[in-house]
Amino acid sequence: MVYSFDVFDTLIARSTATPHGIFAIMGELLREHPGISGFVKDNFVELRIGAEQVARNTYCRNGIEDVTLEQIYQVLVLEHQILEEEAVFLETLERQTEIENVYGIQENISHVKKFLSDGKKVLLISDMYLDADTIRRMLVKVDDIFQTVPLYVSSEGERKNKYSGNLFKYVREREGLRYAEWKHLGDNEHSDVQIPTKLGISCELYQGPKLLEIEKIYLKNGENSPKKQLLAGCAKLARNVREGTVYALGSGVGGAMLYPYVKWLLEDAEKRGIVRLYFIARDGYILKEMAEELVKIKRLSFTIRYVYGSRKAWRIPDGENLEREIMDTYVRSFQSRIGGVADLADFLQIPEEELRKYMPDGLCDGKKRWKVSNVDSILRYLLRLPEFTALLREVYSQKKRLLVAYLQQEVDTSDENFAFVDLAGSGYTQECLAKVMKQFYSGRVKNYFYRRDCAQGAECEYFVFYPMFVPYYTLLEMMCRAPHEQTTGYMEGEDGTVNPVFAKVDGEAIVRHGVKEFIRGAVEFAKIYDKALTRYPTLDNGLDHIGKYFEYMFYTPDGELLDYLGDIPNMLTGREKQTMSFAPKLTDQEIRKIYWYREWEAAECYYKGSDLNYSVQRCTEKQKRKIDWYVKYHDSWYGRACRKIYRAICHETPGKMVCAHDYMANTIAIYGAGKVGRRFYRQITGKEKVQGVRYHSQVVLWLDQNYEECQKEGLPVSDPKDALRGKYEQLIIAVAKKEVADSIREMLVQLGVDRHKILWMKELV
Repeated sequence: MVYSFDVFDTLIARSTATPHGIFAIMGELLREHPGISGFVKDNFVELRIGAEQVARNTYCRNGIEDVTLEQIYQVLVLEHQILEEEAVFLETLERQTEIENVYGIQENISHVKKFLSDGKKVLLISDMYLDADTIRRMLVKVDDIFQTVPLYVSSEGERKNKYSGNLFKYVREREGLRYAEWKHLGDNEHSDVQIPTKLGISCELYQGPKLLEIEKIYLKNGENSPKKQLLAGCAKLARNVREGTVYALGSGVGGAMLYPYVKWLLEDAEKRGIVRLYFIARDGYILKEMAEELVKIKRLSFTIRYVYGSRKAWRIPDGENLEREIMDTYVRSFQSRIGGVADLADFLQIPEEELRKYMPDGLCDGKKRWKVSNVDSILRYLLRLPEFTALLREVYSQKKRLLVAYLQQEVDTSDENFAFVDLAGSGYTQECLAKVMKQFYSGRVKNYFYRRDCAQGAECEYFVFYPMFVPYYTLLEMMCRAPHEQTTGYMEGEDGTVNPVFAKVDGEAIVRHGVKEFIRGAVEFAKIYDKALTRYPTLDNGLDHIGKYFEYMFYTPDGELLDYLGDIPNMLTGREKQTMSFAPKLTDQEIRKIYWYREWEAAECYYKGSDLNYSVQRCTEKQKRKIDWYVKYHDSWYGRACRKIYRAICHETPGKMVCAHDYMANTIAIYGAGKVGRRFYRQITGKEKVQGVRYHSQVVLWLDQNYEECQKEGLPVSDPKDALRGKYEQLIIAVAKKEVADSIREMLVQLGVDRHKILWMKELV
């Protein structure tokens, strides 16, 4: 049995997206050549493609079925675009560029090696204008095994090609073969399968990696750009190494988006004299993997380390102003996802049972959904309780002690030549970390970011790669998932070392999703692309493609990309107790509840993902039209009627909102007997319902400056000077205006009332 192989895109591939990419690179190289005319330099790709077409029309006659490279450039000479000596130069440059950009397809090369080791006859057959000597040099560059394998090329000998079948006939005559004992492998369905099959040759079609949809869109109307050709080509080339959809997305999307950042930060760090880089979990994992490969390839003098951290583990108040620090952290911690006591306990990082000890009973009702304004008020209420703040200080002190020990263990701060590497965010976590590090490091903490939400920050220095606002940057984070759990804190080991504590929520799901394959694809791209840029540093694509890739991923993603990003496990807040997808597909029922039956409730009550907009991208066209209709008519009389009927039939209610009365302790005092105060008194004593509920708090005192007038009306109102007379847990100021409430608060404090017991009613709603 004889085995033959096609050459291009079967045994060897180029580092460009298409064969024309070689001409695009040549055009870029010609810019440095003084002899070639400006017209030829500016239009080289079109001229080279056109010259080949004219050459075939000119020389493929009388049984000649292919042209040579010399004939192609001779056309440009005859048409007075270039001189004879320039044609020789361009022929040499094209051969050299082809050789420089060749890579082996190992999957098929291994077949060649096996057949040769088994003593089988192997032939190489190629339709190509390049001469056999050049093709041989390309083959030998990727593997010495090709030094002596017979090679037949359509541009030599009788100049027959595979397309007509005549090259196979020529090989049969030269080699004395029988078609029935011949097997052929190639990538062209017509030339490598249909035609030789008709001759009786046993054929197999090799289907190598194709361009991804995102790469096709990027190359559209830009195939002559050497930068675009190299970027997409190297991504495609990386897919020769390994198969699989997720791996392909890693090379074509993850690698293309992340490599420029890693390359830039290594170059920038080297210029700044930074020698130790600490990549922060979890977004930093894939960046660290890339950086390690590039440091090895370029032989750079960096120490690369991976440190376990997270918002939850590093945003620890240092205690100088506990209320302000906790509120600062709160506004940056997905407030809409704090819907009850358990969520708030997670945010504060204390046990739920401990938090309940300090919460008014009305706020512990699991049937009532908290709004953002409620959470803000609840926090302010709790942070006025000395016993509660003492508990927090104790908890945070222990957490900070372990964090400091971990950082001192992992981060070398002997000089200022180090930096942390992160992906995206506001920098707030780094600011918190820098404050903690002041215990053992006096310098400014340096941080690398792909992008930041804002340019503020007092404690750190920030070096930002992509200083542009991108509203859908969360897709970047989805590409940077790590194959391990989120860090929630630290604990001391038996050997005295400090180790990270993990959430144990989504780690296994992330691995099952294929994140490791995505990372492998991205790293392989980085290796191949970096090698190409070493040859052609002026072809670095820089930031050119990033905005276009972002837009494609968010607005017009293909199905494979949508499924990978949409279904990837994601902990949005770091407080989740179970695995959830970033943007799960919506069912028709979920769409109805979110867009039609929902009233005041947050969408999170019905949506179990992180990004509703991206979930909508995954909807069918029919579902999208239905969403548009729901949104349009939601507040119409018809929409209101439908919701009323739905709730009656299904016995569902939208839930009740937390109100001011839910903050009440069992024993309270009220200040204010005006319109607001009197209504509040009726409600809190059960004389008037609130959202269908009667409250029954014990009013120990009711105070007002006009107490005498109130007493004449038969109201049990006392002189404010009696504020210390009764035993109560809270004193509620029931007035409408804040400035009035503030003056009353100060007056009560002067009388000796504990400031922490005083609450203004409007602070509670």
